[in-house]
Order: sequence, then structure tokens, then C-alpha cells
Amino acid sequence: MTDRRNQILDAATSLFLEQGVSVPTAKIAKAAGVSNGTLFNVFPTKQALIDAIYTEAKIGMFANMRYCGEDPLTKVTLRANWDGYMNWANRYPERRRVMHLLLDAGLASADAQAEVSAVVEPHAAWIYMGLDRGIIRGPSVSFIGQLVFFHIDLVINEQLDRQGENLAFEMLCNAIGLNP
Repeated sequence: MTDRRNQILDAATSLFLEQGVSVPTAKIAKAAGVSNGTLFNVFPTKQALIDAIYTEAKIGMFANMRYCGEDPLTKVTLRANWDGYMNWANRYPERRRVMHLLLDAGLASADAQAEVSAVVEPHAAWIYMGLDRGIIRGPSVSFIGQLVFFHIDLVINEQLDRQGENLAFEMLCNAIGLNP
């Protein structure tokens, strides 16, 4: 069942990016090489399919980032997470793009967002610790997290070279007050 599941996820991801999320499930099933009935046996609803794409992308992204535990938030530890995201995004460009599509459109269900939040929580706790200790500054953990991903996505979208990437990283560090 895993192969069929992955075929459906891959086909839906491609079609969502090409034609939008309103693409009919019959078209997804055809692109995946399965029947519409098989698609609905694997994913009972289109929302379940959307949620699976979103959660797998987001969880996969965080699996490539370093959980720093009690390590202090430094440029080195932040850069390790930056590089983890960059590596994942460069390896899986469609997953990154569809994750943003679903996130920006608000299409992930509350359950999918809760599942992702459980994975994200250790990283958020690390940012809370940085804020509490005065290592970084910002109005909220969410704001800082979005600022980090915005900078990384800007590097990717603008296809910046290593020098441009380093500049973006330094700008991020300056924005949140993270000094050497």
C-alpha cells in the first residue's frame, strides 16, 4: 500500500503545483496510475490527501533540521538549522513549494496543523529559550520562525549564490539580534 500511497502523493503534489488544489481527484488517480476507488481507499477524503501532503512535507523538513536541545541559540546552531532546511528544500523542491501552497491557502486541517506542531515544538522551545535568555529579540516565536523561513525561501527563490546566502543569514541574525 505504501507504493500506491507514494504514487498518489507524488501525483497530487505535481498536479496541485501545476493546476491548483481544485484539481479533481479522478485526475490525480489517473496521474498516479490508480483507480479513483483506490485513491479513496488510501485517502478517504481529498482533505485527508491534502493533510498527508502537508504533514509529510513539514515533518520531512523538520527531520532535516537539528534539534539543539539545551544547546544555547548561537549563530552556529541557527546556521545548522538553516543548512538543514536548505538541504531539504534543494532535495525536494516540489514538496517545499506545495507545503507553501497549502500553508498560504490555509488548506491544512486543524488536525494536520496539530500533528505538525508536535514536531515543531522542540524547535519552538529553543526559540523561546533564546527569547527568555535575551539571546535574540522579537515579538513572538512565530514571528521569528516565519522570519527565518522567509530569509531561507528568499535565498531559494532568488537563486542566490553562497555569498548571497551568507548575506541573507547575516541579515537574519541582525534582525533578531543574534550576535556572535
